[in-house]
Amino acid sequence: MKSFLLLVAVLCALTLSSSSVPSVSSAAGVARRQRAEATFTSPVQLMGVTLQGKYLFVHDDEAMARGEACTYVYKGLNEKAKNLVATFHCVPAARNQAAYFTVRTSLNGLGQVELTEFQFAGDAEAHVVPLHQPGMHIAGIPLN
Repeated sequence: MKSFLLLVAVLCALTLSSSSVPSVSSAAGVARRQRAEATFTSPVQLMGVTLQGKYLFVHDDEAMARGEACTYVYKGLNEKAKNLVATFHCVPAARNQAAYFTVRTSLNGLGQVELTEFQFAGDAEAHVVPLHQPGMHIAGIPLN
């Protein structure tokens, strides 16, 4: 009788432990597509395009893992092809965790403010804008 109760207890323990523990492979396979809004009150250069006003930054982790263009910048707050300003494959960089969406800039050789990287709120990874990239898409969108 004791061995039967022990067997039932072991089976119950195995059943509960195997159903309540998520697998590592399924947790690691979750892809993210992050979005954030930014408003530029002064002109900022991004890969030769002048940004001023409201923009939507979108980053696709799956595309990044495949080595494809993973960053999309849209004029306005809608992901519409006609609003696409630039798309490129960013370079990940370890940073301190950001409390809010952060855009980092520097002065370029012409004395213009140039966007060099961005980081989403809650992330410890920044996305660096490449200097030059073959096959990148840059569209001229009127500022009006």
